[in-house]
Amino acid sequence: MPGSHCDHLLISLPYPHGPDLEHCPLPDGHARILRALPVTAAETAYRREHGHNALERLFDEHAIVPTDPRRPSVA
Repeated sequence: MPGSHCDHLLISLPYPHGPDLEHCPLPDGHARILRALPVTAAETAYRREHGHNALERLFDEHAIVPTDPRRPSVA
């Protein structure tokens, strides 16, 4: 999106919605639901250095709005 600092995607578990959303039973099996979260290059680099959980903690600490493509980077 023009003007957005979030130019990468992070595929992760749907933490804000709990484990009931992750595993969705279907008549012939199941689906696993993941989320695609827009992130910045700095956040991607932070994840590589500190791990996925550390980045998720930063998101929680900064109370990011995951649907805001113009949010500032937390890393």
